[in-house]
Amino acid sequence: MSDSLKPLLIRLVDSFSYYLINEARISIGKEVVQSEINDIAYRKASGRFGEVYVIDVFYSSEHGTHKSKLAIKFIDNIEEIITEVKNTALLEKKFSTRSIVKIPRYIYVNLKKPTYIAYEGMTGINYEDAHLVSDKSFWAGYILSIIHEGKPRPVIKDIYEELYRRLILSVFGGSEEEQSIMEKSKVLIEMVKVSQGGSDSFGDYHQSNLMVRVAPEGETVSIALIDPTFWMQGAFDRFEDIGTFFGRQAFLEFRVTKLLTSAISDIQNFIQGYTVHLKEINGVPLEEMYPKGYPIDLFLATWAMMDVLDKTNSFNIDANHPDIILLKELAHYLLTEQPIGKEVNNF
Repeated sequence: MSDSLKPLLIRLVDSFSYYLINEARISIGKEVVQSEINDIAYRKASGRFGEVYVIDVFYSSEHGTHKSKLAIKFIDNIEEIITEVKNTALLEKKFSTRSIVKIPRYIYVNLKKPTYIAYEGMTGINYEDAHLVSDKSFWAGYILSIIHEGKPRPVIKDIYEELYRRLILSVFGGSEEEQSIMEKSKVLIEMVKVSQGGSDSFGDYHQSNLMVRVAPEGETVSIALIDPTFWMQGAFDRFEDIGTFFGRQAFLEFRVTKLLTSAISDIQNFIQGYTVHLKEINGVPLEEMYPKGYPIDLFLATWAMMDVLDKTNSFNIDANHPDIILLKELAHYLLTEQPIGKEVNNF
């Protein structure tokens, strides 16, 4: 896609006139019969698979001018489109009684070239940019707990044990610290092996996939959860999603301070929100699922080590690049010092 995309986007948006008419009707409280597009403004949003365009639509009806928002996600693989539509429906069901959580409805699915999904637009602030929203990490934890649910089951520990060994070998193999890292971090793998924290996984639960709407007082009114591409049923460790969520935040703080003070505070609030939901549904308490402690340091380190491999192998970034060195330092710090566990494993 390129700047020449605008005529195509206008043509596609124009085919959703029924959506625009309904949006105008809701906005003004009157019946609307027809619409005509005046202009659009769009930006490309991040997406691991496919290209996502968030579009502001400026249009007219017999009652005047209006503005609506929608998103179009272009995906080449039809199977991935079908999977995402199914995942969206499943998540809608999970959150059907939770007014604070918004799952964007899909407006239209096109399985002919160009293949895409059109979603209703979401308004709000990206989680990462909502710096003054003090309760956002609480609600992020609450939302993830709804996805995971409260029924305990064993984790697929063999996969995590093998991943852990392979990552340490790939990132630290041959170094003087390899053996020390393995020895000091084995307690983290033990936390996973004895846990009953198996759950479904969102798979890509990161901060760019949440949009926050706030009240004038700065409190969260609602959070939109987007991009359910990787949602999977299974027995994945709950803290894998949590590690993914806080990975980049931890990295950015560590870059400046070589500590994780702010990230730890947000993780504590996140776990509090997660726990509140478990209590509401009479689920098994999180600390009972993890009798030897929460393996959060392991999964944040996993995020950092996988990012090292992704950057060096997929993007050919030099192993001596400052970001690669810093990611390795962060992983080493998490695996050997376990700074987050020292603060959250106090039960």
